[in-house]
Amino acid sequence: MGNPFLLQACLRLEKKDLPTPLEIGKKYNFSKNEHRLYQINVPMDLRDADWNAYGRCVIIEYTIGNRKTEGTYIMIRVFDEIQAKYATETYVSDEEVKNILNNIK
Repeated sequence: MGNPFLLQACLRLEKKDLPTPLEIGKKYNFSKNEHRLYQINVPMDLRDADWNAYGRCVIIEYTIGNRKTEGTYIMIRVFDEIQAKYATETYVSDEEVKNILNNIK
């Protein structure tokens, strides 16, 4: 039996769970199903379930247990419309990465 942890490089929330408006320096809470590992105090994208980018945040604390991960993040940059568009468009999916890695010569 192994540990069922998911290593996360961004904080991805359902759109309904994204605060409006997002404010730099404000603390927000999050809750995710499953056990997830996040880096603490490392900037990462805040994205919705469709991978749309909203800004950069840092997770300052989280707890894992009972098939859930709950924590607190702080916004450090809120994207304007143009920044959000570019950040969203430059996202590289797991499928794209797999395809490239599988075709290395």
